[in-house]
Amino acid sequence: MITFSGTYDCKMDPKGRIVLPARLKARLPDAAEQKIVILLGFRKCLTIYTMAQWEERLQSFANVSEYDEEGQQFIRDFTYGMAEETLDGVGRFSLNKKMIQYAGLTSDVILSGVGSKIEIWNAEDYEKSLTPMSERGKLQPIARGIFDVPKKSENPN
Repeated sequence: MITFSGTYDCKMDPKGRIVLPARLKARLPDAAEQKIVILLGFRKCLTIYTMAQWEERLQSFANVSEYDEEGQQFIRDFTYGMAEETLDGVGRFSLNKKMIQYAGLTSDVILSGVGSKIEIWNAEDYEKSLTPMSERGKLQPIARGIFDVPKKSENPN
């Protein structure tokens, strides 16, 4: 499974193009055409998935019954505004106007690796979304739940 991490200050040009930072690009699967899928995020950001990760989600969609109206509505909402992009020679991809408006993007953007996805944020909104430095101690119990692996009990026999 491919994972992404790190926070990168990037620029979006007037045509809505962003260069994927080299460290994030290096995590993409080796392919002649490096394709990504960009969606509106659940928060005020955009979400990037690799094509392989997107294919997994499409398989999940196939399991939703055509009679499951809530599931069908979720698929419509989740894929609304979605775009497939192929990185150009310098690792650049384009965003459409709908995406730029939804996330409130300006020329200063943040690309943030968040596990299996990359998020694109307006730089100011990203800073506001973070836990304040004075409250970082609150992250320790969450980290414990994520990083601590229960120790196997020792069996003397």
